Amino acid sequence: MTAPETENKAQPPDAEEEKRIDIKFPLIIIRTKRFAKVFDRLGALRASHYISWILLVLVPFVTGAMLYLIVNSLFALLSNPAVGEITRDLGPQSILMLPGINPMLPIVYGWIAIVVAIVIHEGAHGIIARNAGFNVKSSGIVFFLIIPIGAFVDVDEEQVKRSRARPSLKVMAAGVGGNVIVGAVCLMLLLVLVGGVSPVANGVYINSVIDGMPAQEAGLMPRDIFVSIDNIPVNSTTNLQTILGNKTAGDTVLVEVVRGDEWQQQYSTTVTLTVSDNRTIMGITTYDLQTDVRLENYQTFSIERITMYIVPPTLVPGMVPYSDFLAPFYTHGLGSAWVIVANTLFWLWFVNFNLAMFNALPIYPLDGGRILDIILKRFAGNRLSEKTIHRITLGVSIICAALVISTLILPFIL
Repeated sequence: MTAPETENKAQPPDAEEEKRIDIKFPLIIIRTKRFAKVFDRLGALRASHYISWILLVLVPFVTGAMLYLIVNSLFALLSNPAVGEITRDLGPQSILMLPGINPMLPIVYGWIAIVVAIVIHEGAHGIIARNAGFNVKSSGIVFFLIIPIGAFVDVDEEQVKRSRARPSLKVMAAGVGGNVIVGAVCLMLLLVLVGGVSPVANGVYINSVIDGMPAQEAGLMPRDIFVSIDNIPVNSTTNLQTILGNKTAGDTVLVEVVRGDEWQQQYSTTVTLTVSDNRTIMGITTYDLQTDVRLENYQTFSIERITMYIVPPTLVPGMVPYSDFLAPFYTHGLGSAWVIVANTLFWLWFVNFNLAMFNALPIYPLDGGRILDIILKRFAGNRLSEKTIHRITLGVSIICAALVISTLILPFIL
């Protein structure tokens, strides 16, 4: 069934080949009309009409949220230069949304999320364009050498320019809205998944064992987890230091640890202590797992706690339960696959939201900039000339672009 405001006409025949490959080294662009029927069928659904309204309503909120975050970040950077320390530590490459170059973006999960997000973005444009009666000339994929980096849907621009504001706005808003919806669904699924996670180990984790020290001679190894010392349970590094603080060099202690797959193997040994810098030690570096506390932070649903799901597991691996470091200390009904599912869902939600918020900015020719241009023509077209409207759009675009660039370069200047 078609949308009420415009007829969803069949696309006219085209004399061009069904598929064409454009090579603009190092970019390879593959165009095709194979997805035209998919856009036609999905665009013809009455649900697409209602969804197009929902997506259109979402965009102003996304734009407002992104502008707020940018301005807030600028104030934070200017008032407290230390805020940019994380960005400086990651390096200039952290600005680029490219897995393998950006240290935060894992290669496999990152590329999957980016390709899916772009396909969702462009596919939404195509579906809503057909629902609004616009022709979709072609669609395709963009490769950097052999790496897929994007997708596109070529909507008839002349039809968009000649049409009324409402259908044009829906088409422009579709990409941003589509990314928001997909991101929100992935986030909710991630919340449900993490809700079923439980710890398999807790306590004091041995990061490293120093060569030639008593712990190594006694057979302790990195990745061991303390259970007890002299039959006294060890639950934290502070607890461990208190026990050792009551000992002197030459004293022996009975140490029990767990190790192996899911830390099911128990190992007991006797360690003869030594002294370094006036401290009684066994020659190890440790880390408090606190797996129960860290998991509780992610399983407690509140506005404050939900923001923790914004933090990439690659940025703070010691805090995120599904990071490469902490994941082995947890279990789930899905088995070991839960980690793959969790990371896939996280990066899908993270990249979709970031792509949506960036494209929602009123910077021409991003979707937000084109929406601004259409709105100005609709509501001020009778009072302002097209040239004036173009200047306003350009001015807003320059201001917003300057704000974005400032947040990117200030950490390396201050």
